[in-house]
Amino acid sequence: MHTKKIITTILIIIVGLNVSSFANWKDTSSVLTLDHALALAEANNTEILKSLANIKNAKADQQQLLAAFLPSVDLSYNYSTTNDPLYAFGNKLQQGIVTQNDFNPDLLNNPDRIDHFNSQIKVAQPIINLDAWMAKSATNHAIKAAEYQSDYTKEHIRFIVKQTYYALQLAEEKQLVLSKALKATEAHVAVAEDNMKQGYLKITDVLAVKVRLLDLEAKVKEAEDQIQSVSEMLNFLLGRELKTKFTIADNIEKVEYTNYGTLSVSNRSDVKAMHNGLEAQKLMKKSSSMKFLPRVNGFGMYNLYDSEFASFDSNSWMVGLSLQWKIFNGGKNIGSINKSKAQLHKTELSYKEYIAKENIELSKAIRNIEVKKSQAMSYQLAAEQAKESMRIISERYKEGLERTSDLLANEASYEESELKRINAIYQFNIAVFKYELLASQSNR
Repeated sequence: MHTKKIITTILIIIVGLNVSSFANWKDTSSVLTLDHALALAEANNTEILKSLANIKNAKADQQQLLAAFLPSVDLSYNYSTTNDPLYAFGNKLQQGIVTQNDFNPDLLNNPDRIDHFNSQIKVAQPIINLDAWMAKSATNHAIKAAEYQSDYTKEHIRFIVKQTYYALQLAEEKQLVLSKALKATEAHVAVAEDNMKQGYLKITDVLAVKVRLLDLEAKVKEAEDQIQSVSEMLNFLLGRELKTKFTIADNIEKVEYTNYGTLSVSNRSDVKAMHNGLEAQKLMKKSSSMKFLPRVNGFGMYNLYDSEFASFDSNSWMVGLSLQWKIFNGGKNIGSINKSKAQLHKTELSYKEYIAKENIELSKAIRNIEVKKSQAMSYQLAAEQAKESMRIISERYKEGLERTSDLLANEASYEESELKRINAIYQFNIAVFKYELLASQSNR
């Protein structure tokens, strides 16, 4: 029995040193803090970059609508040659070379071929275009909607990054707990085999310890695979190569929770994005209605003519106004108006439904924090009690007062309670992060 105590004590000391070294090891050359991860995500995350591209797209749509208000200028240079009576005489008029002889009926009916060069500058200026004015106002709201949606995308990605970062902390803590249990079980196997040789234990006890060892080895490998998977996901969120090596800076701990007193999501960025989208649709409906109204445009042309290339011996100009009023176009405008009404009604219903659902989620998030907080406290107390129980059982086992099966059962219970403790901390932190996302307020 004395030999059993000495071997057990030595192995426990060795295991303790190994676990301590494992826990304190850090690759300080590539430490990733949460703040650094959030900064990388804001700069490189694909979803955030796409949301910024949506803003540029909305602004480009607005630039296209400026054509309804700004002048258009066209410059052209044309050449033609003809002996057509009408065009030949007209070209001579434009070139300013008509003579009395050109009125000879034979020449009018059978003119010679004539070359004609024409340079033209044409300017068009919209004056009254009410449906375009409404459409332009709609694009202002579309731009705001894209900006608000980009803000919320950033908030949502921050939540996902924090969730993943803490998931990696959880996975590493889980691996640490399992590795510690594995080292202790390896020590138990050595002690059990030695005691069996001395006649203190039966083969069934040794086999029970070895089964426990194999189970822990499988769990450690599973935990290592989980660490790799979560690390790759975090790298993806940060816009980095999936296999980029890094070490997280912190161990898992409960985060601070502050109730913002927010009772409604109406000032959240995604809700404001929906509101501006709704306003844009209202204006587009008005724009469809105004297509029944007339349009007034101004225009002007300046021409240079000659029978030779790059010569400009004659010129002319023209300015005027054009009124266009499409009274009926086969019901196309009426159909467009009815479609806008239906889409607007659908969007209004979706907007109200979204706010109601998100307010429910906000209320649930507040209650969920209290539940997770209570669970974390309970599992913390249970882990402390399990640790003390394991210490007592281990001491009694050294003295030969406990069976191997009791020791293994107690260690498994402690392992389970420790895993529940760190998982409860993780769940509490995620509940806080979810509340922060749901209760966020727009700064615009």
